[in-house]
Amino acid sequence: MYTEYANEINEEDLFYEQTERTSDIQLPPIMNTLLLAIWIVISLIGFAVIFVGKKPVAGTVIIAVPTFIGMVIKPSFALCMFALVLPTSAGVGVGEVFTVGRGVGIALAVAFVLNLLITRPSLRIRNKALWVMMLWVLWIFFASLVSPYLRFQLIQVYTQFQLMLLVFITYWILETNSERAFIWVLRSYVIGTLGMIIITFMTGAAIRSMTDVSEQERYGATLGRMIDQNMMAALIALAFLAAIYLFARDRNLFWRVIYIIAIVFLPIMVFRTGSRGALIALTFTLLSPLLFIRQVWRRPALTVLLLFVIILATCAVAFMIQTESMPEHVVERLRSLEEARQALSYRMELNMAAIQVGSTRLFGSSGSIAWFEISGTKHYPHNDFFRALGYYGVPAAALFTIILIMMVLTIRRIPVGAEKLYARAVLTFLLVMGLGIGQLGMKCFWLFLAVAMAAERLAWLHSSPPEELPESIPTPASE
Repeated sequence: MYTEYANEINEEDLFYEQTERTSDIQLPPIMNTLLLAIWIVISLIGFAVIFVGKKPVAGTVIIAVPTFIGMVIKPSFALCMFALVLPTSAGVGVGEVFTVGRGVGIALAVAFVLNLLITRPSLRIRNKALWVMMLWVLWIFFASLVSPYLRFQLIQVYTQFQLMLLVFITYWILETNSERAFIWVLRSYVIGTLGMIIITFMTGAAIRSMTDVSEQERYGATLGRMIDQNMMAALIALAFLAAIYLFARDRNLFWRVIYIIAIVFLPIMVFRTGSRGALIALTFTLLSPLLFIRQVWRRPALTVLLLFVIILATCAVAFMIQTESMPEHVVERLRSLEEARQALSYRMELNMAAIQVGSTRLFGSSGSIAWFEISGTKHYPHNDFFRALGYYGVPAAALFTIILIMMVLTIRRIPVGAEKLYARAVLTFLLVMGLGIGQLGMKCFWLFLAVAMAAERLAWLHSSPPEELPESIPTPASE
């Protein structure tokens, strides 16, 4: 059975596989290809109407209608669209009232509900971290009820609930579809990141998110609203890690060329943001496999690939610095040990304030606005753990710690291979990045936790026949 299932996946023909119920509405391969071609043609027509015909509303409607229909038919396509626009953050839209990111998010949620009713795929929530995440949202809700800024805090709770729903939908789609869905979601994210950087440079909307003259050449914006450089660096670094995994797993020559471009180009952009935290996290992530010599030794091809990537990325950044293509202000900022020491010292002050607030108040400050009044600081804690502690008290910090521990245990039980190294790299980067940057409100943080969870099933299917799979791992026959 497993051999037959693998052959079906390799032949990209899931239509005739009756033992597996997926979240996508199943169609013959030729129909999938035809629908994709039609969608591409219609989208090109829509872009022509926008840029050539100068009618943005009409062009947007032309693109949006077939895209939404495709998202409903294929939730995996919906998740790909979400990953494609995620690097743009929420900065594309008219007056930021209704943005591309929000529109795709709503369509993804609708696709989830409709296909849940239509396909009813069998899905066991194997990873208990999902339930702890829901407890996390419930605690934030209760803590917010005592906030003097209740209305604003309920909005924050709703936002956190949306993030947890995104985790569940992502996990649901990746767990109930083939490997191709996993690959295409990561492909979309890499393409979205590269496209976002190219378009923002072409339109001139990519620079200057800070008013200080010495910071003006730090890359820190998406296709509209300015965002923090550290967030931008995290988005780019996650795309870089995805490109490495895809290069190791995907055999398509065309896509491998795209991955090479990403592997060379994206580290330069991380460097250009001037984010010390992102550079430290990315460096530690790339070198962390050396801490697991026995596991890495069992996959020498992956080890060679990792060393190749490290050398290639280092050479690309060194070339930019040597040719003076990198802004001097950014280089000087990264070289300044005194500035780094001051930043670290200030972050420790914020963390100590979080300890004081969290240890003396059950619900912490009960939110972000009250935090500034109660703590007496001018900034929020630049650390995920201490932000949870300061905002919502010891229970929130404990729940967040449990989530991370369960993620570590998830990755620990994944068999050695490309998926294990990728999931470990994602979690390592997010953890190290979270030591100096607050990520609890970032969509990419929660989305990639779900991706790391979903990597477990894929890794087992690559490494073992069904009779050797753990009981909690679904197989085609069990679904």
